[in-house]
Amino acid sequence: MAEGVTSRVWGMRILFVFLCLSIIFFKLMPFSTAPQLWAGPNLMVVLCMAWAARQPDYTPAWLVAILFLLEDFLLMRPPGLGAFVMVLAVEVQRKRAPTIRDATFVSEWATAAALMVAIALGARLVLMMFFVDRPSLGLTLIQAMMNVAAYPLVVLLSQVFFGVRRQAARDGQFGAAS
Repeated sequence: MAEGVTSRVWGMRILFVFLCLSIIFFKLMPFSTAPQLWAGPNLMVVLCMAWAARQPDYTPAWLVAILFLLEDFLLMRPPGLGAFVMVLAVEVQRKRAPTIRDATFVSEWATAAALMVAIALGARLVLMMFFVDRPSLGLTLIQAMMNVAAYPLVVLLSQVFFGVRRQAARDGQFGAAS
């Protein structure tokens, strides 16, 4: 029984890595060279937040740190900033997962929305403190709102295609299989 659960957790972690690497790959593709006036959602952030809320074992902090550090390097962002804010957000989401399990989807969405806005503003604050060039505040807020808007769709697709559902109370303690 425990071996089946452990293999499922590791299988889903591999799927999570594959999905994140696919998102990074498509971000690197030069679909348009013109500057954008709006920012789409950061699907990697949304996917990570959704999976951390629903099945915390699938998104351990070390895996999130590696994937977001890789994204920082490949997209030429300040190294470690994205990884840092995402690890903090995922750990908050993991701690709240037992209460989210018993709550409605709207409260899960509100928690994720607050964390995604905090991620965007927290990263921006760190960039400001170190006098690093940053995108306009409007662009940052648009992307945060796009992340919030994309959350229900990512949750739905994750549940339908990958079986990432809320962890039931009978499934045991969160973080048991690492």
